[in-house]
Amino acid sequence: MRAFEALSYRDKFRVSRSLVRGEAPADPGMTAAAIELAEKYQRQGRENRGWLRWGPPFLGIIFVVLSIWAAASGDLLNATLWALIALGNFGQLLLNPLTRPKNVELALKASRRVIESDESLTA
Repeated sequence: MRAFEALSYRDKFRVSRSLVRGEAPADPGMTAAAIELAEKYQRQGRENRGWLRWGPPFLGIIFVVLSIWAAASGDLLNATLWALIALGNFGQLLLNPLTRPKNVELALKASRRVIESDESLTA
């Protein structure tokens, strides 16, 4: 994970988004970091991947129910708090590469092709 850890937060976000989309990063310099991150996600255990993939939507639904219940009870502060937490959990679906494992695999293959083609050009 040296290449990924060496990136700035902005570049880390770009690499992560490329994994979500299933593409190699636009910057060829970030492809090694994308490969490291994709391989890290694939090495995780099945149970862990399941929790990370299905946990946020499950918690989001729970917090939506809590928000509705608090709003019906007249507690608007808690209703707002629960709604914000639900929104954050649903936001994970957009930002977390583990929610789309097939795209992570596609991005890994695409990044490996970019590295291989780069090596063949320099050789």
